[in-house]
Amino acid sequence: MLLETETALGSATLIAMHAYWCRIKGENDIALRRDLDPTEIGPKFLPYSILVDVNTELRTVHHRVVGTHFTEFFGRDITGMELSSVLDGDYLDFILGLYMLACERQVAVAAHSRFRWDQGRFLKASRLIMPLSRDGGRADMCYTCQVIEAGEGLSHPKVHIATGDGWEDVSGRFSHFSIDVV
Repeated sequence: MLLETETALGSATLIAMHAYWCRIKGENDIALRRDLDPTEIGPKFLPYSILVDVNTELRTVHHRVVGTHFTEFFGRDITGMELSSVLDGDYLDFILGLYMLACERQVAVAAHSRFRWDQGRFLKASRLIMPLSRDGGRADMCYTCQVIEAGEGLSHPKVHIATGDGWEDVSGRFSHFSIDVV
């Protein structure tokens, strides 16, 4: 299944959060921010959650709320920080591209990738980025669930977007991103 990761917790997190987002979206074109309820998400999944503001015109992402999983991973709280002050280079471009895709198309985006972190160790990230709207018109926020795991993972990211009847593979759009320097 597309939302599965290599750990039961990772798979359960992404699958549960996609079902939740679909439920709050209902028949609307986009889920509303006001319908996102942390008490419904619950303590099991909140540590893996990120709520961001997205400006597609400026191509910026600002962290509003960041779960404890990321605070532990980054060794600091990135709440209130721009994505560009947390990541750089190709990986920043990759993650920005995912957020822009989710907001511009108003679709959930599932992505599996790997990246190099401190002292060159590789980590795998599985994320589900779900667009939200403050006004019901345009997507200007995203709710993201992300699980980071140790290991090699894929050298090129796998990216899919939700469609009415399944998931469309858009990995080709991101195939030039790799953590390996050529």
